[in-house]
Amino acid sequence: MKKLVVVLMVVLSILFSTVTANAAADPNVMLVNPAPLSTVYSNNLLISVKLTQPKKIKVTVFEEKQIVNGTPTAVNINTLIISNGSVNSANLKPSLIGIPAEFASTNNLSFYTQQINGLTPGLYRIKIDTIDAASSAVLYSSNSYFAVQEKTEEADTKIFETPQSGTMQFLQNLLKTIFGD
Repeated sequence: MKKLVVVLMVVLSILFSTVTANAAADPNVMLVNPAPLSTVYSNNLLISVKLTQPKKIKVTVFEEKQIVNGTPTAVNINTLIISNGSVNSANLKPSLIGIPAEFASTNNLSFYTQQINGLTPGLYRIKIDTIDAASSAVLYSSNSYFAVQEKTEEADTKIFETPQSGTMQFLQNLLKTIFGD
């Protein structure tokens, strides 16, 4: 029970903390999924980036590791401290996940998606660079952190156990009708 309360407190503090904006971020390139400072309960992730102008971007995914006794280890999300809506990256060492992907859009509205498989519990960072097509120089760069935790049966059952009202009650009843209890 205490572990559940601690996890719930961390998730709530992440959800209700203020998010600081990176001044060097491109306003026409936005990370849609995963939401900044969110928690993912799956070992698979679909990254989605929205571009509202013709742009060329480079998306890189890192697992942030902490150094413990000289060895890089996964960050324990339960002990992660977030201040002012940002992660203190001073004690973290990035480990590249996969190969950085480039995407060029010629439309005023387009989406880039990438699936990442085999994620383990820990802290991850998505870096999005806006690249000048002519010179290949980085014009803007933004970083977004998200956590991966193991999915528990307790988290699954709580969706249907909590009392809802209005639209949520309707959706809950619809899902119960389709999938059963």
